[in-house]
Amino acid sequence: MLSFARATIASTVSMWRGTGTSHLGKRPQQRLHLYDIEGCPYCKLVREAITELDLDVVIYPCPKGGVRFRNSAVRIGGQEQFPYLIDPNTSISLYESYAIISYLFRYYGNGHIPKRWKRRYTNNMSSMVSSVVRFGAGMYHKPSRSPAMMLELYSFESSPFCKPVRELLCELEIPYVLHNVGRNQLLDYVLPDIRERVFPFYKVKGKNRIGLVNKSGSMRVPYLVDPNTGVDMFESKAICHYILQQYAV
Repeated sequence: MLSFARATIASTVSMWRGTGTSHLGKRPQQRLHLYDIEGCPYCKLVREAITELDLDVVIYPCPKGGVRFRNSAVRIGGQEQFPYLIDPNTSISLYESYAIISYLFRYYGNGHIPKRWKRRYTNNMSSMVSSVVRFGAGMYHKPSRSPAMMLELYSFESSPFCKPVRELLCELEIPYVLHNVGRNQLLDYVLPDIRERVFPFYKVKGKNRIGLVNKSGSMRVPYLVDPNTGVDMFESKAICHYILQQYAV
């Protein structure tokens, strides 16, 4: 409960960026790759933009003290700096959160950076405070077993329920495909249990949201898919318990 409260405060401080989708442009044929630290405020900004652009991304967690992907990021890009984005669709790779955000909105949005993203100083400060509220979660390496096949997570950046799962995956250096399911209509903001009971006419929109409902039967997050064990599951606490049992050392 305390973790959920802190996650809610963190999202509120960040003005709930990374909740809904924006005006979308062309869709990438291949998934983008992001070398990322979940607890880093600059990485957080990029993930918020990725949610708003409804993009699928392969996340390579690079927590402090990490041994699995930090060296790879340095070898590929030449710097130990995060976030680091690689777009195999355009062969473009970028450091610096706002350079990445500008690129993403211009290439996969409507060609223009939304006004809220032009408040660079305000956004940076709110993201920093948001990270402080989490007390270092998602920042530091913990030993783990590496899965043979990549996990998949349905999530959106601002969700207080999704944050603990992503933080744990980062700390354990477990790579995963992040399927963003940002909200794109008014009824998406109603709690799932109430929505399913009171609004039977509700229909999901968006590729990943439709895909999640088809796969799981419900539109709620987080939702973890582990092809290594055949386990698919909802509920933040249950997912974190499963990940610790299966992969933590």
